[in-house]
Amino acid sequence: MIITIARCYGSGGKEIGRLLAKTLGINYYGREIIEMASGDSKDKDSIHEIYSCDESFNASFEEEDEKFRRQSEVIRQIAERESCVIVGRGADYVLRDKDDVHKIYLYAPLRACMRRIIRLYELNPDDAKSLIHSMNKTRGDYYHHNTGQVWSDPTHYDLCLNTAGLEHEQCVKIISDYLDTRRGSHEA
Repeated sequence: MIITIARCYGSGGKEIGRLLAKTLGINYYGREIIEMASGDSKDKDSIHEIYSCDESFNASFEEEDEKFRRQSEVIRQIAERESCVIVGRGADYVLRDKDDVHKIYLYAPLRACMRRIIRLYELNPDDAKSLIHSMNKTRGDYYHHNTGQVWSDPTHYDLCLNTAGLEHEQCVKIISDYLDTRRGSHEA
């Protein structure tokens, strides 16, 4: 079982993904994929270079395409060998042809994301709003560049969950219940 999580910035997706993996007793992968794709976790320049696609599109299209190709290879290798939760990196698209992939999209209204970002990073409301818009645009651009699809389109996902007003544990419970229901319908 592979669970991919795409998430809007400030929705708590990374933390929910970690808690979901822990609850299910499977591994979590997020930025670790960047280190694995660099070929050497000690090579900080390569890691930064690969991660820079999240920050901006300053590199050439060829460089960006190569970064995505390497990360996609790592994602496919992980998915072949184990059950896991993978957050980000376009994993839902990379694994689109696998049967045992559950694609989750986590989001929250702007105000809820702002409250979370203000609390976590002690930003003022204007800076938090700007950061959220910037990160979501970057994620959307990254996804579109590498997949030709719209990142926030709900038809790409099996479950879309508004995390506003929910504790991380509640989100994990909703996702776990959904996974149990899906498994039950496949067994019947």
